[in-house]
Amino acid sequence: MIEEIGKLKIENCIVLYQSKYSKHIYQSSTEILYSDWFISTENMQAEEFIQEMEVWLKVSQQCKFTYLFDRCINFLYIISPDEQLWMANLLNRAWVEMGLKKYAHIVPAEFISSLSVEQVFGEYLDMKLPNQYPIIDFVDEEDAITWLKS
Repeated sequence: MIEEIGKLKIENCIVLYQSKYSKHIYQSSTEILYSDWFISTENMQAEEFIQEMEVWLKVSQQCKFTYLFDRCINFLYIISPDEQLWMANLLNRAWVEMGLKKYAHIVPAEFISSLSVEQVFGEYLDMKLPNQYPIIDFVDEEDAITWLKS
């Protein structure tokens, strides 16, 4: 199966979940979990945000991923400070325990719409967990893939 995320064509992959807000794809040959967020996140309600994050955790537990490609170019939901802390506790601790090695965060060139997402990463790093994975921002999707595979 071939799936597209942004400019990338991902071969030999499986769609783990898709909603009007996101799509999560796993490619076992590279151990990359690809997450893509859609422009419809602009109209997402808080309850839907919580549900999407819980589903993201569940799909990440379904696969043996080592790397995360998180395309947030169209992520427009504003994450509140309380949601940031909740999200960090939900996802970061689990992903560290699962052995995530690298997190590539793809953001728009103007970067402004992802400000609340950037604040979440501060919450992740403030947890000071052993084996915390690096989180790097990228504008170019190919650069992100190159870094994940290096």
